Amino acid sequence: MFLFNSISPWWCFACMVCGGAPDWPEDGVATKDWVLEALEWRLDRGIEDCEDYMPAIDAWTLEWIANSSEVRVEIDTHKWPVFTHEPLLQGPLIQIIALESLHGKRFDENKVFRKLKRFARKSDGVWDDALKQKFQETKDIQ
Repeated sequence: MFLFNSISPWWCFACMVCGGAPDWPEDGVATKDWVLEALEWRLDRGIEDCEDYMPAIDAWTLEWIANSSEVRVEIDTHKWPVFTHEPLLQGPLIQIIALESLHGKRFDENKVFRKLKRFARKSDGVWDDALKQKFQETKDIQ
């Protein structure tokens, strides 16, 4: 016999992870307002949380950032050894820098570093001793 309450804890967990996800952009075209909302929501989760939404949200936001005349993101990859251990953090780093810029904040490498580290720690299956060591190496370079 299948009971609704037998899946209730899973359903509630999915609501917590994906709840509040932004609606898809109108006509499939991201706007600045949509990107702001999507980045704020996305960066509050881990790398692979809410697998039904993240690939599309990442694609739309990163495409908008790449094509934007308002936001310019430059990353000197040799200053980020963390990417040698976890390349999936490159997209979130771009998103963090872009969100800071969209909010009119000047680029602060230490603040961005702390936000990326916090993001990585939220990401199940990503944070481990090796990644922690790479973050320490990255901090030492900056």
